Amino acid sequence: MDKHKEKRVYGRRQSRPLNKSRAEAMQLLPSLSVPEDLLKEDGNLSPSSLFDCDYKQCWFEIGFGSGEHLSALMRRHPDYAWLGAEPYINGMAAFLKDIQDLDRQNVRVHMDDAMMLANSLGDGSLDGIYILNPDPWHKKRHHKRRIVNPANLDVFSRILKPGGKLIMSTDVPYLADWMVTHAARHKDFKWLAKSAKDWQSPPNDWVTTAYEVKGAKGAKQMVYLFFNKT
Repeated sequence: MDKHKEKRVYGRRQSRPLNKSRAEAMQLLPSLSVPEDLLKEDGNLSPSSLFDCDYKQCWFEIGFGSGEHLSALMRRHPDYAWLGAEPYINGMAAFLKDIQDLDRQNVRVHMDDAMMLANSLGDGSLDGIYILNPDPWHKKRHHKRRIVNPANLDVFSRILKPGGKLIMSTDVPYLADWMVTHAARHKDFKWLAKSAKDWQSPPNDWVTTAYEVKGAKGAKQMVYLFFNKT
């Protein structure tokens, strides 16, 4: 089997039943989903073919959780196009409920493995990628499941424009070390931090989410990692 065709979503897709309002919001999903027949993972999908509007930039958020960050960016930059991937039903439902009052012509989503969409996108088609607080996959035998790894970084490099941004965050110390090490070693990415303050504090325009305020159990500090594609 082609490795790109394997599904790489682990765990339960739904943690609890949806309430009425979220269940109703899920009716938006078919119209906003990237069509399955376009997810060929052949590197030929142009984001412009997914939208019925012009846009200044196109960004992709991988694993957007409840979508709080993505919906805030949509409101802040209505002239951008947004792609979002989230495999879990509860998170997708929360996001769709949150954007019901928006135009929505500038957003497309994928409720499955984010790499299916990433592998499908054309070369140099994105201005930026967000990977915020991904699953750390604590057990050593599960480290291969981490979204930031050499193979996926090759894909991120391919689909980002020159100068495109790879923005990551985590409050898990050893995952932060993992992400910094792998991204900094990649020949196409440059870490922009010049001092500890640059990765210990978010920039002024950062969208703070409820997860960041609460933090994971045992977490001490959020780490913010900004890389440019060189």
